[in-house]
Formats: sequence, structure tokens, C-alpha cells
Amino acid sequence: MSRYQHPFASSARPWKAGLAAMIAMSLAVLGVANAAEAPPALSAENLKHDTRVLSSDAFEGRGPLSAGEDKSVAYITAAMKKAGLKAGVHGSYLQPVPLLQTETLMNPAPRLQVVGASGSLDFAYGQDITLNTRRDTSEISLKGSEVIFVGYGVDAPERHWNDYDGTDVRGKTVLILVNDPDWRNPLGKGPFGGAAMTYYGRWMYKYEEAARQGAAAAIIVHSDASAGYPFSVLTSSLSGARDSLDRADGGAGLLAVEAWMTHSAAERLVGLAGQNLLELEKAAARPGFKARPLGIAANFTFKVKSRHGVSRNVLGFLPGERHPDEYVLYTAHWDHLGHCPPDQSGDDICNGAVDNASGVAGLLELARAFRHAKATSRSILFMATTGEEYGLLGSEYYATHPIYPLAKTVADIDMDPLSYMLGRTRDISLIADQTELAAVVRHVAAAQGRVVTPDSSPEAGMRYRSDTLSFSRAGLPVVVLGNGIDVIGKPPGWGEAKLADYLDHHYHQPSDTYDPHWDWSGAVQDLTLYFGIGAQLANGTSWPNWYANDEFRAARDAVLSAGCTEGAESHASAACKQFGHSGR
Repeated sequence: MSRYQHPFASSARPWKAGLAAMIAMSLAVLGVANAAEAPPALSAENLKHDTRVLSSDAFEGRGPLSAGEDKSVAYITAAMKKAGLKAGVHGSYLQPVPLLQTETLMNPAPRLQVVGASGSLDFAYGQDITLNTRRDTSEISLKGSEVIFVGYGVDAPERHWNDYDGTDVRGKTVLILVNDPDWRNPLGKGPFGGAAMTYYGRWMYKYEEAARQGAAAAIIVHSDASAGYPFSVLTSSLSGARDSLDRADGGAGLLAVEAWMTHSAAERLVGLAGQNLLELEKAAARPGFKARPLGIAANFTFKVKSRHGVSRNVLGFLPGERHPDEYVLYTAHWDHLGHCPPDQSGDDICNGAVDNASGVAGLLELARAFRHAKATSRSILFMATTGEEYGLLGSEYYATHPIYPLAKTVADIDMDPLSYMLGRTRDISLIADQTELAAVVRHVAAAQGRVVTPDSSPEAGMRYRSDTLSFSRAGLPVVVLGNGIDVIGKPPGWGEAKLADYLDHHYHQPSDTYDPHWDWSGAVQDLTLYFGIGAQLANGTSWPNWYANDEFRAARDAVLSAGCTEGAESHASAACKQFGHSGR
């Protein structure tokens, strides 16, 4: 998924000079050399070529378990070999990722009917609602399922918030608001941090928690403001075949129905129950909210086509000279949506040139650059992941089945996507600034003469919308960058307008195609930044962590502590000393 940013006030510039001392001190603590790493010449022509090929119609939108996957995997593997990367998976470049593919069939038409004392309502698939399942089944038929409004569907003991408290939702349908309960508050104001979305605000969490509570179905209420994207993104992303990790139980522990509903449709649904959605939203935002049965029942009916298959992550690496058993990871997802609903011209291929052929092109060009640069102290991994568009599947599988121990992996640096059209900028947005890696990013960016700005749209939860989430949940610190928008040689607002046009008209649409007129100088500039960040980490001795108050800190502490306990003699001294163990 793309991570385009809205503008951040240029008032960031006055504190630019004041960062120098803080950055230097942070780098010293982290064991990072206070010097900029310059890469060999990065080739815009290589970026253009790889993006153009991977997003061509011949690759059919790079859908997992398709002929487009075979072509994509073969192309990336060949490029990694040519770049001089070693096979990263026990003598192979490919990590198998078992998938279950389910498709909601259109004949007969998928149906949601809601029945109440005053009558019934039918909701149109694709217009009012999306209906999907991740169970291995041929049909979903859920009848008479009581609908319960559970607010934001959050159970967060550490924040003293439980929308399910005292309510039995087993076998029932839960109606859930997307985002956090305090998302309308100013940044930093509220139990969930106000405007900055937490993981509790993401749709993925909503479905997971509803399943843990025993619900049979969950309907998430969409609005552009609360979700961070238009409903059209859902209709294009959720149509056709959907992939999920293949589970031994056939998905019995998952929801039978995972649905999204437009805000206007949800207004009609709660209206049938004699309720007002605006009032329910206000109540759900208050501490002490209690779930409310609506006195209506849902009937879901749709046919499902399912099949099992094996997709692939593609992984190559360059061994380090001094500490080859320590790793810096670069990632970019190779997959996109494959065939999708046709546009007005009849084009039904979502080519994904920006999202994320450009990121894979950047991954391959970084591999070439590091191969021709001086060897690093630590090893560097380059992984093109599968299934990002379908729930971060390849990265989740690697995070739970790592080829290289996460306790010996320093960080993940993800590219999704590259800046493909704006040109060079004076700024760069740091979306995931909750780790000690922020100092490294600012240091390298300063060497480029660039200002690092905070996430300008924290309410959109961009840090939870890419493969970095899988690694974050496993504790691994991540680098998540957004686009700069202060474009050199352009008037204020120009960069914002270009990015907004992409998001409104091309994101997850057939029109996300390669354009030979794009200005790739910004991509080269950003790729130079990515190189410098990785080089600092690969030549350093630090083991950066999440800040103490971040939701993923405990996971990282557990991973590092376990790694030291199990293999203290071969593990990094800095990491082990943190937990009272001896090191190398």
C-alpha cells in the first residue's frame, strides 16, 4: 500500500539547526558513526526499466498464485543473481508461503439482508458493502445473526478500554467503527493518542479481536476521514480472489464474514433499529462505553471459490565481513491486485507501477549499489515479499518463520513506494518515529540538506499499512518514510496536489501504470537516503529499539532477551548487555 502524505507545515525548518547536537548524541549512544555514507552512482535508468517491466500488462498486475507471480518471481530472482546476491533461503532465493485463496462469487449476487421489527433492508454488494471470508469453504450462509454495535471494537487493558466488556458476541454480528475512539482529538490528546492512529484503529485488528471474542461476522463502518482512503479502494482491493495464509484448521478460528459498509449504508442499518449513527459514534468515543444490541438480525449469503497454493518471498543477501550473523533487512512487496474491476476503457489490469513496482525497482538498485560498495560489517538482506495487498501475508509469514533470527536482525527498512514523479525535495516524512532509528534517519537526511518532518496524516495510520507492521508486531524496529512534498523548483502546494491526484484517481486502480515522463530524480534522492540509513546500521554496533512507551517495545525486549539467553556467546554484546548477558 502506498504511503502518500498530506502537507506538513514548513515551520519545521527553524528547529533544523537545533537538531545537530541531539542527533550527534543519539548516534553516539547507538554506536553509529557520525559520518554520511555515500552510495555508488544510483541509476535512474535501472529504476525506470525495472518499474516498466514489472508493471507491464504481461505481468497481469502481479497477483499472487497467478501467471503474473511466476513472471515476477522469475524476474526478481534473475535480477538478484545478476546483482551478485547470494541465495537467501537454504540455497534458494525463494521462501514458500502457503496461501488459501478465496473469491466471493457474483452469481448469485452476494447478499446482506438486515431484518428488524419495522421491516427489512437489503444492501448492494460493491455499492453499500463488501463481503469476504478467509475460511476454506464453498458457501457462507449465516442467518438470523443478532447485530451488536461494539463501538470501535477495542479491548486494550493497558489503556483501560474494553468495548466488549460484559457483552457476549459469540455467534453474532458486530458493527464496528474504524480508527481509534479518540481519533477526532488533537494529536496527543486522549487515551489512544488522539489523531495518531494506533494498531487498535486498523481494520486488521478489528477483525482479529472480533474473532477472538467469538463473533461470527464483523462489519466495519467506512468513512474517508476515519479510514484514510475512499470506499473505491476497498471495492477494487476486495473484489476478485483474496489471499490469506493457509491455516491447518481451515480458518475455523476466523470470522465467517469480514465486511465493510459505507457510512450512509450504516446510517440506514442503525436507523432500522431506531438508532442514530451520529449519536452512537459520540457514545463510542466516551470512556466507559458499553456495547449495544440493536434489536435487528443479519442474513449473509454468498458463494465462495477457494483453492490452496504456494506463493513466494524472494530473498537474497550480501554477507558481512566482521559480523555476518547480524543482519539489516530491506523489504519491498512485489505483489499487486492482479485483475480488478475494469475502468471505463475496459482495462481490468491493476498494474501497480507506483504501488509497488517502483519499490521493488528500488530494492534491486540498492542491491546493486551495496554489491559495488565497500563490504559492510553486518550482512544485508534484500527481500521482495508476497501478499502485502491482501493483509501483509509474506511479511507475516517471514516474521513468524524467519530464515535469519529476528534477535540478530537490526531493523527492517521498507520501500512502498519510491517517489516516482515529484523530483527532488527539501524534506522527507518520517512516519514511524517511535524508535531509536529516528536519529539515524535525521542524520543521513541532514547530510542531504533535507529536513525530516513528522507524519502529516497520523490519523490515517500509515505505519500500520505496510509490511513493516508484521515486523513491528514481532518487535523488529522499522523505518517507514513518506514522500517529501517541498519540491525544489515548484511552488508551495504543488507536491501535495500531485500526490492527492494519485491517491484520488490512480491508487489501486488500472490507471496506476508506468509513465515515461515521470521525474525520477526524487526517487534517486530517496534511494540515496535509504542506502545511507542501511549503511549506517550495517557498519554500526547498535541494536536500536522502540521507545519505552511504544506498543511494540515489549515484543522487541522479549526477542532480544531470548536471543541472548539461547545463544549469548554468538549474540551481539550491546544487545545482550542490555539484558545482563555476556556477548561476543
